[in-house]
Amino acid sequence: MIATAVANAPRLLVADEPTTALDVTIQAQILDLLAALKARGDMGLILISHNLAVVSEIADRVCVMYAGEIVEEGPVTEVFAHPRHPYTAALIASAPEGTNAQLSAIPGTVPLPHALPAGCTFAPRCGSAVEDCHTVKPAFVEVGPGRASRCLRWREVA
Repeated sequence: MIATAVANAPRLLVADEPTTALDVTIQAQILDLLAALKARGDMGLILISHNLAVVSEIADRVCVMYAGEIVEEGPVTEVFAHPRHPYTAALIASAPEGTNAQLSAIPGTVPLPHALPAGCTFAPRCGSAVEDCHTVKPAFVEVGPGRASRCLRWREVA
C-alpha cells in the first residue's frame, strides 16, 4: 500500500499507522523510506500514529489529540521534552523507555463522543484538574513560539 501511495509522487502523503503490525526490520525500512521521501523536500507528510518512538524519529512537529481534538501542538523535541498539556505528559510517562522504566497508566477511560464532559475533555482523568477544568472549555492558546495547548493550567504542567 505504501508503494502505491508514493508511486505517483504525491505532494502530500497521509500515512495512518504505516508501521502497525509490521516486524521491526520492515518497520525500520518503512520509516527510512518515509524519512527519505520527506527529506527530498517535494512531499509533505502527515503521520498518524500512537507510537511515540516513531513520531519522535520522523516528525518535525506534532499534534497530540485527545477525544477528537488537538490538545497540544509544537516541535516534536520541545513537546516531548516539555509537554504543556497533562495528557501529553501522561502519554510520555506511559511509554516504555529503557529496560528499567516504570510505566505510568492513565487512569479512567476516554469519554464517548456523545458524552463529552462540559469543560476540558481530559479533566475527569487529569491529576492536575481544578474546579474550572470541569466547567470551562479551554481555548487552544499559544504557550510559546510555535507551541499551543488546550489547557487552563499549561504553566503548571511538566
